[in-house]
Amino acid sequence: MRTPLLLALLVPLGIDSEGERLMADLHRQCGSTSWSNLQGIEGWDGFASALERDDMWLRELLDSGPVRQPERVLTFLHDLWQADPDLHHRPIDRSMATACALTFGMNNVKAEVMRARFEYYRDSHAAGLLNACYAGLSTWERRFLARGSQWGFLAEAESLTFLRDTITWPRAQYTRACWQAPYRSFNCLGDTVQGPEYYRPFRGSFAAAPQMVITVGGVCGALSNLGASAAMANGIPAATMGEPGHCAYTVKIDEKTWQPAYSLSWKRSLHTSFYSNSWPGLMLTEACYSDSAAVAKSGDLARRAHAKEAAGDIERADWLWGQALKAHGLNFDLWEQWATFGERTNQGPQWWRTFHDALLLGLGEHEEPTWSVLSRRVYPKLIKGLDASSRSRLFMDWVRRLKTWGGGRWNIEGAWAWMLKEVAIDQHAELVRDIGAAVLSSPGFGPAYVSWLLTRYTPESPEWNSILAGVLKASGASDEAHAALRQLARKALPDAAERGDVGTFQTIGKAAARLSQPQSMEGLEPFEGELLSAGGLLHVSGRGNRWDSPEHHWGVLGEHGGACHTDNGASFIAVRLAHHARLTGLVIQNRKGGNMWRAGGSRIEISADGKEWQQIGTLQGTKPIYRVDLTETDHSGIWVRIVKDTNCLHLRRFLVYGQKRS
Repeated sequence: MRTPLLLALLVPLGIDSEGERLMADLHRQCGSTSWSNLQGIEGWDGFASALERDDMWLRELLDSGPVRQPERVLTFLHDLWQADPDLHHRPIDRSMATACALTFGMNNVKAEVMRARFEYYRDSHAAGLLNACYAGLSTWERRFLARGSQWGFLAEAESLTFLRDTITWPRAQYTRACWQAPYRSFNCLGDTVQGPEYYRPFRGSFAAAPQMVITVGGVCGALSNLGASAAMANGIPAATMGEPGHCAYTVKIDEKTWQPAYSLSWKRSLHTSFYSNSWPGLMLTEACYSDSAAVAKSGDLARRAHAKEAAGDIERADWLWGQALKAHGLNFDLWEQWATFGERTNQGPQWWRTFHDALLLGLGEHEEPTWSVLSRRVYPKLIKGLDASSRSRLFMDWVRRLKTWGGGRWNIEGAWAWMLKEVAIDQHAELVRDIGAAVLSSPGFGPAYVSWLLTRYTPESPEWNSILAGVLKASGASDEAHAALRQLARKALPDAAERGDVGTFQTIGKAAARLSQPQSMEGLEPFEGELLSAGGLLHVSGRGNRWDSPEHHWGVLGEHGGACHTDNGASFIAVRLAHHARLTGLVIQNRKGGNMWRAGGSRIEISADGKEWQQIGTLQGTKPIYRVDLTETDHSGIWVRIVKDTNCLHLRRFLVYGQKRS
């Protein structure tokens, strides 16, 4: 077999095969010592020959996400092939074996556990027991199946078999699989779920671990791991993920869509990821690897770049890196590799500025991964020697590109705070105003900016008037500083509500509460449980109508009181809670006056995801206050709304009581 250096010299002559080029890159990633170790494995030559002759197999291995610990990956894949030499002739099994090997390189699971996982999918597919989508998955998607859920015992073959045979649903319905287990903080013996004794008395008493979870119950960790594992047991990509004080999961419900399930927050940390464990990182992974032709083209160019560098042609290697990223600007791994090339070859500021511009052009629509590369790899190289004003201009090159959440909500506030740390204190106010002028009109970034602004400054702070007035003037809004908060709240609160961004809604809403006096709670008797709506958000249909005052929406949810008004025609007023909850009651305060009748006849609906709704009652008659007692029911959800098909709606309060289930 030819050496990588020899292949690098032969590439321009075009006399080596595609398989040899791909094998040469695999050799490069392993390194000489690891490659020698592999060659000492019994049966290695036969395996290597089969791999080299199969270009598709090599591409599945090299172009399906990162290859970590390649010696470990190849050893495991060799062992699977040696046990089943016809493996590479069965494309679906070959792909799953490769996915298991790649996943084996990214964690410390035991080889026998991963082998059993591969055999489960191989045998289940052969028996026709998996969801129909399994046969069409790409290798990168199968890596999510190979990883399994956070709770490893639910990804063991015995558990997967039980779930496969017990929860067999259409693909999109697995976002509800978590509710197969009851939400319980204490088991039947009184042991808390927070302690080690919760499941211990029941281990070994059930046919499989998932049956124990379904019977005994649990809280968010158990429910999310159960839901994700049920999907994966049926060959459907899924992943568990952590959120602040909560566990959730996501399921790939069709060929393009990852749907969050049992999720409360955009602050998600996925337990299965290739590069970044954030939600935008998953969205970029989907966008990148779903275009297999672009991945292959960019990968081939990157392999040529490595070969040219090995041959000493740095200039040509650099050009090839640029071409690779032009071929597929969403290939995050190649951006990291090109940056590493720049560091390894001691490139200067001009090179990094070229890299910076290419990055914004190629990856810029996925702003969180772009920021990750900028802040870790690019800005530290470029800001050395720049004064505060020049640094601000450099940062604004990226900020002005922020239009929508390309991959979903993320901690953009942290990026803005990072920038402020890199400029002089006396430049802070100007940079804050420039950021606001650039993003305030964005339905996505505008509310986040306002929320961030309100955590840095208050109307009592000396900077308030100058910064807020400057922002509003630059954005085309009123430049009356005393009206700044009202102007910001009127735009930002509905934007946050439409995105389901509870945290931003709460921050802006609490600040805007100073614009009105608290209203009396007389006659508003609570139900048992917590006033859950006070920590949520309010979504009102027909935004922008002349009767509504969004700056008062936050007050509708709690004791402060407020006001909301839909547009004419079919209408809804919805409350999104901060937690999944069992509902005990609703208190809805009508607006006084001759139009109180409008609320009568409204349907009361609940939802676990804001998409599928269940009617649980009706507002009867014309009343100043409606009380809906749910204490004797088992209704639960995260959304509650009233809906009227014939006319507008207007309320003073929409109070939701209950007990958290997350």
